Amino acid sequence: MRIISGKFRGRNLVKSDHIKSLRPTTDKNRETLFNILSFWKFAEEINFQLRDSKILDLCCGSGAIGFEALSRGAKFVTFVDNNREHLELLNQNVALLKVENECEIICADAKNFNQSKKDFDLVFLDPPYEQDPLPMVKNLIEKDFISEKTLLVVEAKSSQEVQNFSPLKLLEIRKYGLTTFSFLRK
Repeated sequence: MRIISGKFRGRNLVKSDHIKSLRPTTDKNRETLFNILSFWKFAEEINFQLRDSKILDLCCGSGAIGFEALSRGAKFVTFVDNNREHLELLNQNVALLKVENECEIICADAKNFNQSKKDFDLVFLDPPYEQDPLPMVKNLIEKDFISEKTLLVVEAKSSQEVQNFSPLKLLEIRKYGLTTFSFLRK
C-alpha cells in the first residue's frame, strides 16, 4: 500500500498482509475518493477544502486515508480504532512518515467514541464490512462531532448504503465494485 499523491507521494506504508482483520481502502478507491473531495461539484458547492483541514479517521486500520489526507495538505488527523493490531501498525506508519506532531491516535470503539472534541472538517468512517455503519453515524451526531461545516464520508459495502440520516443530508453516493462512498452533511 502506498501514498498516491502529495508530499508523501509514492511512499509505501508498512506491510499489512499478515493482519487478517484489516481491509484497507484500495489505492484505486483512495485515489477516487480524494479526486471526488478535490474536484467534484458538490465539494465546491459546500466549500470543502482538504488543505489545512482537521480530519477524524474512524475505524482507521492502517491509517492510509488519514496519511493520504496529510500528504495532500490536511493539517491534523485524529485516528481512532479499537483493534490493538491495527493501532500497532498505525503507530509504525506514523513513525515511518514522521508525522507524530500532525496526528493523534485514540483506542476507542466508533459506536461510543467521545474522547476528542476537535472541530473536524472531514470525518471518514470505514467500519469493517460486517458492521452496520448507522450506529456509528448516530453516535457522531449525538456527540456533536458533525457540525454545519463537517463533511462525513462513509465507506461501506455496497449493500449497506447510508441514506439520509436525519439531520444529515446525502450529498452524493458513489459505487466502486463492492464499495460505496456516501457523502453527507448537516
